[in-house]
Amino acid sequence: MRYLQVFLLLFFTSPQLCAQMPSLTLEHLTTREGLPSNEVWSLTNDKQGFLWIGTGRNICRYDGYSFLRLDSLKLGYCSGVSTDSKGDIYTSNDTRGLCKIDAKTLTVTTLAVNNYDDSDPTNDLHEQGMVDSFDQVWVCDYTSVKRYNPATGKLHRYTFSQTASGGDVYQYASFFEDSKHTLWVVSEIGLYRYDRNADKLVCMLGKEAVLTKNRIPIRLSKAGEDSNGNLWIGGYEYGLVRFSPADQSFSIRKKGFEHNHVICVQESRDENGRKLLFIGTNDGISIFYPDRNEMYNLPEFYNNGIRVKTMYEDKVNRILWIGTSDGVYKYRYGNAGIRTVAIPAGIVRLPVQITTILPAPDETFILGLSHSGALIWKPSQHFFKLLPYPTDALTQQMRWIQDRPYAFTDKGVFTADLKKGNFSVFSPASSLFKNTDFKDGLLDKKGRLWIANLNEGLKVIDPVTKREIKLWSEKQGRKLLNLTYLKAIIEGVDGRIWVATCSRGLFFFDEKTGEFVNIETLPENKGKLIGGDCINGMQKGSNGSILISSWGGVSKISSSGRILSTFEFKTDALNDTYCANIAEMPGGNLWFSTNEGIHIADPKTHAIRYLTTIEGLKSNAPVGFYHSAANELFLGHTNAINILNINALGNSMVTPRVVISSIEVKGKTLHKDLSKEIFLEPDENAITFNFSTLNFEPASKNLFSFKLEGFESNWIDLGNQHTVSFTNLPAKSYRLLVKSRNSSGKVSEKPLVVRFRVAPYFINTLFFRTLIGLAIAAMIVAMMRWRVNTLAERNKLDLQIAEWRLKALQSQMNPHFLFNSLNSVQNYLLTNRGVEGAKYLSKFSKLVRRIMENSNHQYLSFEQIIDTLRMYVEIESFRFNHEFSYTFDIEDNEALLDAHLPPMLLQPYVENAIWHGLMPKEGEKKLKITARIVDKHIVCTIEDNGVGRTFAPRTEGHISRGQEMTKGIFESLRHKDSDAKIEFTDLFDAANHPAGTRVSMTIPLENV
Repeated sequence: MRYLQVFLLLFFTSPQLCAQMPSLTLEHLTTREGLPSNEVWSLTNDKQGFLWIGTGRNICRYDGYSFLRLDSLKLGYCSGVSTDSKGDIYTSNDTRGLCKIDAKTLTVTTLAVNNYDDSDPTNDLHEQGMVDSFDQVWVCDYTSVKRYNPATGKLHRYTFSQTASGGDVYQYASFFEDSKHTLWVVSEIGLYRYDRNADKLVCMLGKEAVLTKNRIPIRLSKAGEDSNGNLWIGGYEYGLVRFSPADQSFSIRKKGFEHNHVICVQESRDENGRKLLFIGTNDGISIFYPDRNEMYNLPEFYNNGIRVKTMYEDKVNRILWIGTSDGVYKYRYGNAGIRTVAIPAGIVRLPVQITTILPAPDETFILGLSHSGALIWKPSQHFFKLLPYPTDALTQQMRWIQDRPYAFTDKGVFTADLKKGNFSVFSPASSLFKNTDFKDGLLDKKGRLWIANLNEGLKVIDPVTKREIKLWSEKQGRKLLNLTYLKAIIEGVDGRIWVATCSRGLFFFDEKTGEFVNIETLPENKGKLIGGDCINGMQKGSNGSILISSWGGVSKISSSGRILSTFEFKTDALNDTYCANIAEMPGGNLWFSTNEGIHIADPKTHAIRYLTTIEGLKSNAPVGFYHSAANELFLGHTNAINILNINALGNSMVTPRVVISSIEVKGKTLHKDLSKEIFLEPDENAITFNFSTLNFEPASKNLFSFKLEGFESNWIDLGNQHTVSFTNLPAKSYRLLVKSRNSSGKVSEKPLVVRFRVAPYFINTLFFRTLIGLAIAAMIVAMMRWRVNTLAERNKLDLQIAEWRLKALQSQMNPHFLFNSLNSVQNYLLTNRGVEGAKYLSKFSKLVRRIMENSNHQYLSFEQIIDTLRMYVEIESFRFNHEFSYTFDIEDNEALLDAHLPPMLLQPYVENAIWHGLMPKEGEKKLKITARIVDKHIVCTIEDNGVGRTFAPRTEGHISRGQEMTKGIFESLRHKDSDAKIEFTDLFDAANHPAGTRVSMTIPLENV
């Protein structure tokens, strides 16, 4: 121990290494993700937390998933966007002017129009729009700045007496309000403070400055404020300007900005929580530490010449948004509890993985590397020193044995010579094993050295004599190596040695019996399984327990070998099957590493949450893994180390919330106040809800569930899907409830609630159904009264004709016909075919009216008779779902059409053809009605291709009455003309099967 302390003292008194460039992780959003344009000029958050982005084409709103564009602002460079105390958005759009966007409905109102056509130059532009804390809206043009008062709707103009360098009137300005609510106008001719009481601008830095020492020529761009109240301002050709409002002092840093313009400045924090300034220039981004006077240029920006135009800090989510000529960059600095330490260049060949982390005295660590050797690291001094290996090797485990570090590598076992500052080969291991791939080793409580070789198994050495100690038989040794290889060893609290293998699981050595026991063979573990039989890592847990991480899951084992708890991919929500290292934290949670981040498993509830690069990890697949007594977790990555403060991480987990991003009805965005109940028309029952947590994490980190009250009583998991759609919802009121769960396992305290109502179709309303019932009842009553009145008015002379007409009316309006027709109307209504039902009802009412009108006349023209017959056939075709086709072949002859006949002469035979001829038939059904004038007679035929008259006997009813009526008419006609007749012809096909019926009528033309 004394040698190590002297050795480390010499190291720490040597020259210290220079500070390193911060390790920052930035995400990138461009037109590929839906941004309207890669030219981003302005950024802000509204009161709900949506990000508004002003681009070179228009303005859009970002919810972390998609970009919502406003249809009314399709084109136009947007130089400014800001929000007032009510949450409404104000924006400068060069094709419109100063506009206001209602945050609830997203409707756009133009407040001040850009007018390029008149002679007044003061209304050409309204740019750089910004709302101060007094809800005053500030804009600028190239000659002045203007203040818009929403209360009065008036613009107040402020001009400058000075001009920009070169004599041009070019005083483009931006606006900034500091933490004390002082408004600053950052102009190209100087820095001005707005005196709210006097309503005027006071120059603080520039040629018009109040203080003589501040009267300097300067061109300024945009300003930001640090935590000490200083203003940091970008200067064209002047570098970085610091201005102190407290004493009006200033300083200018030109170094580092000799060849570019500083555009904007924003204070933030690096990956370890240290304050820094992001400085945006016309060529890229620089990082500046004012307290250390250190500055770095970010190569990913400067190498590509990415111009920075604006920056905005989201303090709720602790995100810095950067608007550039290449889209939006997102830097999440809110990694509370996670620090990152980079391996300095020049210490060891990079890239290099930190595979193991071994604590050493004096708050020092030995870091095993993937090549070259090991590093001595003292975090408090950011000190690193390489201890090289005798050969290039991969460090697989490091142990503190006999006051020195031992490295178990794929090229042998090495021990550190602290005086010389390097490692040398541990020769006993080389002499006992042929294979050079060593996985682990330890010095047990009895002073024996155990060494685990990948393929040759386990051996025990006396560290004094360097000779092997035989503790088990060759048979037991072969048992340990059968179809497996060793991964790790550890000593339990009772001195028992535990051996992790791949892929036969976990063994312990029973020294009394000299046997290796697989824990899965223990009686108490019957029916239980560990997370996986290929074990990758092993550590001690609480109460003498053993923790293992495997391919497939992790397990906690008691000191006696009983399996206490297991998390595995088949039954638990693991993001990855490869579990590498594990530790148990105070409270009992298991923290283990995978290729998809750190998993935090609660054995009590079996809930799992996650830490990834989103929360600040250097990578999602750490290799080195060490949990300290101070409750810090050290993770080894490529070229860096993460230090996780477990207590701080637990306190920084934010409960997620859910907001509605948009609602789409039939594919179109609904622009309404979504906080109120939404009313939808009957044909608008295809609705989609899009929601977000507005934490701007990747979609995979936010999980959603919903319940639609009024339709579904259970909660339904959506996973990471952030949208839900409904179609064909019945007409009624609904409540949609949405909850979210983040990667930390936190669930929304209150669900999002959206109320909406789908209105019914008019034909489905109670009013409509009542109206239909009353109409049908009124028709029946009117029809019956009409019939009674008609019969009462007939005299004896017309009694026979009246009887014929009554029979004809009964034939056409018999109870079967009325009942079936009304049933058809009811069927259409009950099956929600309201449109078809309405059409049918309309045709039916017209036919009834026509029949009632015709019944008042003893004779009708043949044209009227045919029109009524067409209506009847159409009604029957509609009612029978168009099962038969029909044709009317009527000669276009004026004498024929004007001929007068009894009104019900043809209808009974047409009805007979449909009901008794066509309807019983299978297959194609046809009805044909023809009329011609032949030798001063009307020859009319009614022909069907039905089943024929012999198919079934006719029952007594309206058909027999219709035939009786027609027979009486023809008997009367034959008294006048012997050629008047009616004939029935049975039709047959080629096989002499019935093929229909033809009814032929010959009616004298001169006698009708």
